[in-house]
Amino acid sequence: MEDITLHDALKSSYGDKKARQKLANAGYQYDSMLSNHNQQVYYHPKENKLLYNVAGTHNLGDMGTDAYLAMGKLKDTQRYKEAHSKLEEAKRKYNINSATVTGHSLGGSIGQKIASSNDKFYGLDSGYTIGQKTRDRDGNHHHYRSQGDLVSALGANAKHMETLKHNRFGILNYVNPFGSHNISNIKDSKIRI
Repeated sequence: MEDITLHDALKSSYGDKKARQKLANAGYQYDSMLSNHNQQVYYHPKENKLLYNVAGTHNLGDMGTDAYLAMGKLKDTQRYKEAHSKLEEAKRKYNINSATVTGHSLGGSIGQKIASSNDKFYGLDSGYTIGQKTRDRDGNHHHYRSQGDLVSALGANAKHMETLKHNRFGILNYVNPFGSHNISNIKDSKIRI
């Protein structure tokens, strides 16, 4: 089976056709019945593996969810509830007890909360509240942030957090927070999921 990178999984969560094709080439089948613009379900029938991607903020409705996240009330949002129920539905459909959950930004914040102790989690540039801890379940939760990213700044010194250096903008990495929040910053990191 071909390895999938975190970059490709996260890009596919935003509908990137090249990333989706890479997943298909690796044997993952897109489940259009369980997927939508907020989360995507991929199943690998030969390996009996489930990949569940949660997209970050990508529409105006997500701004309200971001506000709830900032107040520490993410679990009260429809976006969280939908992501959690779809993951559980996918596990039942494919009779799988564990999945690989990925998320970027808001998707990372949601993903780390919905991933069970049996799941693997990979998040990039997730939003955090003051004092929020990064979850790690037996070494199965992997938290990354891009150098200079403001969205994940409150989690920068959290236990289990790894800051990934990139040189897309040179010295401007520290003054271009929107560029530092881009998934493309980890394209060359080769983080496998």
